Amino acid sequence: MASGLVEQYRRQERWRRWDDALALLPLERGERVLDIGCGVGDVASRLNGRGVDVLGIDANAELIAAARARYPHVPFKKADVQDRTSERLGLFDGLWASFVTAYFPDLAPVLTRWCKHLLHPGGWLAMVEVDDLLGHEPLSATLRARVAQFYDEARSAERYDFEGGRKLASTARAVGLQVVYEGVLMDEELSFDGAARADVLAAWSARLARMGGLKAFMGDAFSEFERSFMDALRADAHRSKARVIFVLARR
Repeated sequence: MASGLVEQYRRQERWRRWDDALALLPLERGERVLDIGCGVGDVASRLNGRGVDVLGIDANAELIAAARARYPHVPFKKADVQDRTSERLGLFDGLWASFVTAYFPDLAPVLTRWCKHLLHPGGWLAMVEVDDLLGHEPLSATLRARVAQFYDEARSAERYDFEGGRKLASTARAVGLQVVYEGVLMDEELSFDGAARADVLAAWSARLARMGGLKAFMGDAFSEFERSFMDALRADAHRSKARVIFVLARR
């Protein structure tokens, strides 16, 4: 039986607009593509269906096992891209990294390393990242200020950059990549206006429950934040400042 985390990943696939992003990739049949942080393998399977030789990697053994069970025709490997041993995977024609880059608040040296050790000259790099994940209104000014402080604390501690999406293109250019495309992907869970559906509310409740860093930062105020945040998602007047950013660049 799949764990709660695996099921959450599987459910999220319905809200992602992967085909919109994949349609922009300069894919050529038979080229070698690395899916960095592949999760349960949904994007890797879509890439495989477009005729490329894709390898999915993830540091989470449970997610890799789920990906192998769900897509036995696609190769998956347990590997941590933060570990230098991942550099032994060889060079690829393209790199796909969805919801991975925010874990590297100092992203420039990471992209430099990926390009040097994982990407052929002339190859492409596609990145998808959410910007301002908790930017949902209406929230009180006090709670908005606490969210901003939490973002700063997480970035300073080099755990996560909650505003990393807006920096993808500029960071790619800073390390010498040519940005081919920068845009916003529609997302029915992370970035939407109006009252959330029941399935989206359930997904957000599960997401907040596993955000240990947010709980620790908020302390006794976490219950108030959770209640207010979920009320904001339920409101007809709900507005999202969060955006899912897609950037395509070439080495």
